[in-house]
Amino acid sequence: MSHPGSTERHELLATMHEVLKAIRLLKQSRPPAFTSVPVGTVGVLAAIRAHGDAGCHAKDLAADSVLDPSTISRAVAALVRAGLVTRCADPADGRASTLHLTDEGYAVLGAAHGYYESRLTDALHDWTPQEVTDFAAALQRFARDLIDQHTHASELEAAR
Repeated sequence: MSHPGSTERHELLATMHEVLKAIRLLKQSRPPAFTSVPVGTVGVLAAIRAHGDAGCHAKDLAADSVLDPSTISRAVAALVRAGLVTRCADPADGRASTLHLTDEGYAVLGAAHGYYESRLTDALHDWTPQEVTDFAAALQRFARDLIDQHTHASELEAAR
């Protein structure tokens, strides 16, 4: 016996697998100009930039990205080696360091965003502006609801 809406949920899950595949392909297709950017680190560059001039700690990046601190540590180390990120002593805590983009890091991140925007523009070439707006709103709601569900479940688990 199938539950009401089970076919729709099954189709949604299948579609989500296709979306994740498309995102992996997008992330893996890098132009030659990005050879200095370690694979999988553009998001870390963007997260560092989002913290502004004050920079951020690696633990902040791990929390923001919902990634293991060791994963962030390896990504940051690769970005530092590539000259895209610098570590500076934290004035509030000399034992810690803050992370900042270098000028090259800003340039690479701008180029990466331009490249990804171009790929999305190509993929959405026959969509109306309203379809793009509706799709973005639905994706944002979906992501927010999933994140809220996880956060709520974590709060319930902590209360036990």
